[in-house]
Amino acid sequence: MRAAKASGFVRIRGAREHNLKNVDVDIPRDALVVFTGVSGSGKSSLAFSTLYAEAQRRYLESVSPYARRLFHQMEVPEVDLIEGLPPAVALQQQRGSPTTRSSVGSVTTLSNLLRMLYSRAGDYPPGQPHLEAESFSPNTPEGACPRCHGLGRIHEVTEASMVPDPSKTIRERAIAAWPMAWGGQNLRDILITLGIDVDTPWRELPKKVRNWILFTEEQPQVPVYPGWSHDEIQRAIRRKIEPAYMGTSRARSATSLTAMRPPTAP
Repeated sequence: MRAAKASGFVRIRGAREHNLKNVDVDIPRDALVVFTGVSGSGKSSLAFSTLYAEAQRRYLESVSPYARRLFHQMEVPEVDLIEGLPPAVALQQQRGSPTTRSSVGSVTTLSNLLRMLYSRAGDYPPGQPHLEAESFSPNTPEGACPRCHGLGRIHEVTEASMVPDPSKTIRERAIAAWPMAWGGQNLRDILITLGIDVDTPWRELPKKVRNWILFTEEQPQVPVYPGWSHDEIQRAIRRKIEPAYMGTSRARSATSLTAMRPPTAP
């Protein structure tokens, strides 16, 4: 082994893990070494099942028997000889799953250490209680900005952004923020039951009505009769004709109304 260290190589003789066939190779020490080859050529078998397995075994010899139980130990590799190999651990590459809240600090976990540093080593003004590390994170309720919720951006929803063409009627899909197909039809039918004229150009509807449609937090539950006019619906209600379904209007992302369940046959 001294000869291998002196020569600056890790000497492997007779490696037989998996698809390796008595491989002999000398690998430079203190250098970045890359194993390349076609799929199935034995790169992982040489790097992990042989080199790392033996390096881990030598590392675990230096820790207590109790601590060894905490490690996932690999099998002793099938190899005749390995010289010049120091004890080592393996670092596994992980693919991050970034979100809109991700930053370089959160992906690399460096922000965790920085928050801990602020919490433990920071100077607090007189009367200021001690803050935990979570208070310095934009991704926790304790530390997030109450207005932007830690995203760093504030999205303002306006009438113009939801209704780009106010000359259209609700039946003509003036409210572009509403969903397509049945979803938009359902929202329109709810408004008809509520007595809102869906055939009047949007700009001619009272401002109070427009604001209610787009921004209300009220949630009235109304009977829905798809395709019926408001007068027909009122007569049906008086005659206690069963509706197709009961729809509940509610603010949805401050843009639309939605029903609780899909329609059934009347």
